[in-house]
Amino acid sequence: MAITIDLPDINEQRLLLLRDAAERGYEVLRSNLDAPHYGAVPDLDVNAFGDKHMRTESEGWEAPVPQLVNAWFTQFQATFPDYASESKFAALLGLHGKQGDRRIRAFKSGDAPVPYGIWRQFLVITGRVSQEIIPVMGIFDMKPE
Repeated sequence: MAITIDLPDINEQRLLLLRDAAERGYEVLRSNLDAPHYGAVPDLDVNAFGDKHMRTESEGWEAPVPQLVNAWFTQFQATFPDYASESKFAALLGLHGKQGDRRIRAFKSGDAPVPYGIWRQFLVITGRVSQEIIPVMGIFDMKPE
């Protein structure tokens, strides 16, 4: 006698995984509100830099000035010793490989502008902006049933 196990089809399994991931994401978003609070960088007038570096690309984002990048990156690294090295900080921001530390130094010095995705991630992990939640317009099956 053969044993059979009834499993939902692959599309239903994927929907279950999507629901589970959404629930875990919701929990992370809720716990983000309980993150520790840290003060501003002393003697840094952020109003002098405008707000274009805080916008999304569709709102007219512009790369932040090096003085702001250096101040905020340095503050973060001093606050979280695990990311004091440029290479570990680079990895946190999604820069992997041998050049990550050099890129962080280039962003801080103004030799290179910070790309939007890296800057946006930094703003999110420092609680300066909220995470963007992209609405799902439909759930499309991967394969026919």
